[in-house]
Amino acid sequence: NDVVARLGGDEFAILMEDITGVEDACHTAQRILQALSEPMQVEGKELFTSASIGIAMGEPRYQQPEDLLRDADVAMYRAKAHGRQRFEIFDERLHREALQLLDLESDLRHALQRNEFEPHFQPIVDLRTGRVLGYESLLRWNHPQQGLVLPGKFLKAAEDNGSIEQIDWQMLGNTCREIPALGTDGRYVTLNVS
Repeated sequence: NDVVARLGGDEFAILMEDITGVEDACHTAQRILQALSEPMQVEGKELFTSASIGIAMGEPRYQQPEDLLRDADVAMYRAKAHGRQRFEIFDERLHREALQLLDLESDLRHALQRNEFEPHFQPIVDLRTGRVLGYESLLRWNHPQQGLVLPGKFLKAAEDNGSIEQIDWQMLGNTCREIPALGTDGRYVTLNVS
C-alpha cells in the first residue's frame, strides 16, 4: 500500500503505511540506499548514484500533509549536510533547529530594514615597513540583543534565503561612506561580496 511520488527534479517521497515504528522506516531507507549504490548501465556506460533520505514519522501533531513533507525535507537536508548516501530522522532537535532558522531568517530581514549590517575595517599592513596600505571591510551584524555577530553565525542562512545580495549592497553603501576617512595617503579599501 506504499506510495512513491516524484516531487520535482531529483526529489521523491515515499509514503509508508502500516509500519510498526521508526525501525521499519530505517530498514526501508537502508534498502533504498543499497539499491541506488549499485552501478546502472545506461547506453553502455556504467553510472553511479547516491541518495540523501529524510524520514518524518506520522504523528498526531501533523494536521496537514505539507507539514510532514516539510519535516522530511528538513531531515533530508540534514542528511545531505553530513554527506551523501545516508538518512536522517526528523526529531525534536531538528524541530528546534528549524524554528531557530525561521527566527534567524526573520531577524535578518529586520536587520536589513534597520541597517544593522556594518563594516569593521581591518588594516592591511606592509610587513617590511609596518605602513598601513589599506583596509579590508569586514561584515558584522550589530544585533540589538546579541551585540556584534560574526558572519559565521548568519551567512549561510542569508545565502540560503536570498537576503545575502541585499546585505552586500548595504555593506557596499556603508563601506563607501567610510572611505573618505580611510582612504588618505593612497590607502585602499577592499570589500568581499557573496
